[in-house]
Amino acid sequence: MFKSWQPLLNQALNLFLKPNCPMCDRTASAVFCKYCQRQIQDCQLPHPDLYWQGDLPLFAWGKYESSVKQSIGKLKYDGHRSIGHLYGEWLANSWQKSIPSGSATKLVVIPIPLHPEKLASRGFNQAELIARSFCQITGNKLDLSLQRNRSTVAQFGLSKSARQENVAGAFTLVNSAFKPGDTVLLIDDIYTTGATVRSAAAVIRSIQVKVCGVAVIATGRIDK
Repeated sequence: MFKSWQPLLNQALNLFLKPNCPMCDRTASAVFCKYCQRQIQDCQLPHPDLYWQGDLPLFAWGKYESSVKQSIGKLKYDGHRSIGHLYGEWLANSWQKSIPSGSATKLVVIPIPLHPEKLASRGFNQAELIARSFCQITGNKLDLSLQRNRSTVAQFGLSKSARQENVAGAFTLVNSAFKPGDTVLLIDDIYTTGATVRSAAAVIRSIQVKVCGVAVIATGRIDK
């Protein structure tokens, strides 16, 4: 009798133990349900290296809109860390398929840090989660020597000049152990005007270490 009920019991347990999608709360077999994952992947850029040019080249997995924007909010403000790990995997896979010309084979990957107060409040740095998964797949070295030495206001809603002033002098290097010839790739979740990553890159370049560019999950910079 018990054996006849076992398959139904196992099915019920599997359904019960599956996590809910952080986007729609439906049962999901992975981080997102199939519907939400499809909506997010619709925002993926066909050419992530489109902006890999200029003083600080940009590599972007997708567009900062709709489902991507919502999912990053779920990561940062609702504590769904698994989203950060998944985005790190997607960014790494995209990077390996479209490694930008001129980038080094081996990189030192540095996530953009949070101020200690914000880190304590949130409990994690979303850029570090992304960077850790990125490094696990690409085999690059993770470095956490970049630190934010003063608190800044949220960049959202600020003008371009105000963003630059907001993050000027906000970063410092602590116990860095760079070697001659090291090349750094910065990692962040979102790229808008680039003020934050440019400020971080300036600190690293000030000690004569090359910064080849920045890789992000999403950018609002979409040329028409």
